[in-house]
Amino acid sequence: MNFAPRKEITPRYLDLDLLTSQNLNELHRILVRQDLIDFVRLRDYYYPDLVAIAYNSLIMEFEEVNSSSFTIFFSLGTNKYVLNVGSFCEISSLSWHETLFKNGDKPPEDWKYDRNEACRFFNLDPNCGNKMPTNPMSDEHRLLHYLLVWVIMPRNHNHGVVMNDDLVIMRALCSDVKINWSYFIAHHMAKIKDGPTTSRLGYVILWTRIFKYFNIDLSNTLQKGLKGPNCINYETLRQMGRGLAQIETQPQQAPQDHQEFQAGPSEQSSEQPSMRDLM
Repeated sequence: MNFAPRKEITPRYLDLDLLTSQNLNELHRILVRQDLIDFVRLRDYYYPDLVAIAYNSLIMEFEEVNSSSFTIFFSLGTNKYVLNVGSFCEISSLSWHETLFKNGDKPPEDWKYDRNEACRFFNLDPNCGNKMPTNPMSDEHRLLHYLLVWVIMPRNHNHGVVMNDDLVIMRALCSDVKINWSYFIAHHMAKIKDGPTTSRLGYVILWTRIFKYFNIDLSNTLQKGLKGPNCINYETLRQMGRGLAQIETQPQQAPQDHQEFQAGPSEQSSEQPSMRDLM
């Protein structure tokens, strides 16, 4: 499969001050409880050409059904890299536990998930099938869904609707069902790799951390940086139509430290090495 034409899903990260300043205490509690608070704040430069090559060679090996262990293999040129679950958790700032609810599992029996109850909880219409508009949800639940579909398990489209899989995960989050996020995210990376050639590639910031973990030379490849729109902040709430009067006095741009990863000259350069040199 040729990954060269596949672009990246727009990377986003959370400005933690948004939760504290807007009293989004329940969302903050959920992210802390699920050990996602650091993952959703990851930011750095990213390297789309290298990400495409890494996905092209990506192999995920998951252990037997009753295990949450996995190993990641990828290569750049002639160099091959192996990442075990412990190193993946360290790189991604995610936790791992053998017994936690993981991707592919049925919901825990003591939780007893009920779709109709979940729809009522989030104020969604169960008759909308697999694409329920997010508009009826509370501000906090809409922002939780936004983080899910843009950062935690990024996807190419349908960001403005709650799909049935979203509903299960969100209800689990709001029910304090602990989720094995390292396993979920590794599975989602494998799903992205196997997606159609028209789909985009996710987790580009996570890939940067993987490249740095292996001390891969990033000096001679296309580099992109994060800018204001990549930050989930006050402007995100404005776009959702959330109580504008409540946030009118808040800054309309990302805080200054968010400019830290703006693109440098390498993003503008037309003299980038060919991907064939690394494939």
